[in-house]
Amino acid sequence: MVTLILVESSLTKVPCEIKGRYVVKSYSRLYGGFYDVLDVTALPPRKRLLVGPKHGRPDVVHRTILSITDHPLFQTGRVTLYMHTLEGRIFQFSREIKPPRNYVRFLGLVNQLLQRGWVGPSEKETLIWEVNSDLRDLVKGEVVLLEESGELRNPLDFLRDIGWRNSTFLIGCFPHGEFSEDIRALSNHSLALHGGVLSSSTSASMLLTYMYYLEVWSS
Repeated sequence: MVTLILVESSLTKVPCEIKGRYVVKSYSRLYGGFYDVLDVTALPPRKRLLVGPKHGRPDVVHRTILSITDHPLFQTGRVTLYMHTLEGRIFQFSREIKPPRNYVRFLGLVNQLLQRGWVGPSEKETLIWEVNSDLRDLVKGEVVLLEESGELRNPLDFLRDIGWRNSTFLIGCFPHGEFSEDIRALSNHSLALHGGVLSSSTSASMLLTYMYYLEVWSS
């Protein structure tokens, strides 16, 4: 079983220091209501200056989660998916999850997730739930960090060499910036899938597709 962790995901509540009636009104104009999920697009221009380069982009998280949960490798139960946020919270996804494709509905879902720590039909039938663990407790086998400055080589050969089915893959889920030293310290491999910048969603989709090829078509 492959372990896939979206690290430093840009998914946090709106900080108290910038939350106020102008921010609530700005969210309401754009999305029809206030969601306690930091989104720079919904902030008044002056408030955006208070947000760090990794923060306030739940749309990046939304696209990446869709690219993973849509993939046949995930749907057939070959991937365990976790999401680690910039605040250090960790969530696990059920294989049964079908995230909303509409972004506003996604904001509603993660607003609930950040508030109570789970979403699903009931607390006993959760589709996403908070995990009270350290990242070090979740990684197994070889730990691979995907980044543009990583080793650029044939990904099929790389996956075969490390025994990909029992390894852990870390994908940054933020718009700009560098990985923290804590995240780098977890990995013992650094891999680039392309000789340039890739979005988080494209990186995830490419990685899972290489794995799918090896699983289904490679003799």
